[in-house]
Amino acid sequence: MASYELECNLPGNIPNMENMVRAVDPEAVFTSGAADFRIAVTISGTKQELTCQGRIDGRQSAQVTFTDREIGDPRYDLEAFTQRQKELVRKGVLILLQKIGRPAPPWGILTGVRPSKLYHYLRDLGFSPAEVKDRLQAQFMLVPEKAAHLAAVGEVQRPLLQEVAGRIGIYIGIPFCPTRCHYCSFASYPLATHGHLVEGFLAALAYEIAEIGKTLTRLGHAPATIYIRGGTPTVLTPVQLRDLLARIGCSFPRGELLEYTVEAGRPDTLDRTKLALLRDYGVTRVSVNPQTINPQTLARIGRRHTVEQVEAAVALVRALEFPCLNMDMILGLPGEQEADWDDTLEKLLAYRSENITLHTLAPKRSATWDFSQVKGEIAEERVANWLAAGRARLSAAGYYPYYLYRQRRIVAGQENSGYTLPGYEGIYNIIMMEERATVLGLGGGGMSKWFDPVSLEVSRTPNPKCPATYRDRIKELVAEKVNKLMARVN
Repeated sequence: MASYELECNLPGNIPNMENMVRAVDPEAVFTSGAADFRIAVTISGTKQELTCQGRIDGRQSAQVTFTDREIGDPRYDLEAFTQRQKELVRKGVLILLQKIGRPAPPWGILTGVRPSKLYHYLRDLGFSPAEVKDRLQAQFMLVPEKAAHLAAVGEVQRPLLQEVAGRIGIYIGIPFCPTRCHYCSFASYPLATHGHLVEGFLAALAYEIAEIGKTLTRLGHAPATIYIRGGTPTVLTPVQLRDLLARIGCSFPRGELLEYTVEAGRPDTLDRTKLALLRDYGVTRVSVNPQTINPQTLARIGRRHTVEQVEAAVALVRALEFPCLNMDMILGLPGEQEADWDDTLEKLLAYRSENITLHTLAPKRSATWDFSQVKGEIAEERVANWLAAGRARLSAAGYYPYYLYRQRRIVAGQENSGYTLPGYEGIYNIIMMEERATVLGLGGGGMSKWFDPVSLEVSRTPNPKCPATYRDRIKELVAEKVNKLMARVN
């Protein structure tokens, strides 16, 4: 574990530098003195030309000077110039760390969750796909594979973003699960300890759905997408699930939906009755997420379902003729290596799931696991190579990537990517990640994202994760959303 002292002549850029250091050294510690390394970066110049000078001292020393004239391209505005200064700070830090032998992350200086937002920003400025890809490598230091992957995702998304422009998505969070997976950091409360909160939560959710539905109807808005997840929505009883789906159907017209997704997730919560309810109420996309087909790993990560239950759930989804099946797997689970990932992907391909999502494990501090205890069992150095091989295997089977995102502390500095067969792109996943449409977050842990189509800025208002807090504050939460919706048309 190394300590770092950071200095920059641009005000407010120390957190920016910290993010870059953490992308290279996830265990970095920052201090104001007596550090192992001291990094200083200075940015100077004009709208036509920016210069970065940097130096690292301590256990090892190095310095760097480079000039960026690409920012002088007339397609960039003053806002882009300000942003480029921040980017050059990160670039200077990364080059200095490379000079003392630290490996460069595959995503270069892109340290955020949504790298595809940068792709759309540059395309909107008028750069061609080839020009954007060149800049991703030269200016942002992505390795060629990641630049090509990002460009492929971006081009798939652009016509779909046009299709949902001006429309609203609905997210509904059901924050309960049969058990909590050890790696999970989502709003998820086991029924064994929190089951007594379900009825009160559902009553509050019914109120929120009804009031938001009335407001959207008054404003003439019909949602483009509905996405129900948690937690595990299908942990509800058939009666509870039927009531929820009926209320959603009354409040949000199905006829204008482009997509209606339920994250069934845990196959141990599924049976024919529940899946038939989902089909009858218009759900078009269902997720059944094994994460792995290794029985020992399933038990170890706390999922408590069997491979046989996964197969039974998939068979039911197919028998009931849902248009789209999504399935997830996670790379990097402790104790697993290439053979495990091969087996899981082969099984998902055999199911011919319309969507397959490759997640890379991202150890979170809010998870049940103490990841320091299992770190030595995570095959981090093998993840990157397997991801490339998995991508090639999916491509050979007719799939292409349609969305991606990254997470802090993600294993090997990689990403999560969703792949699809032609015509089955998960639209909600795209609008949630690209933040080009308003999404109303209802239920436990629901995050509302308010998109301004003029400035392209996004503001957020969260619902509480705790079911009891959500229930107690429901009228206040709904009033805030209704006021924001009304203000958008006044």
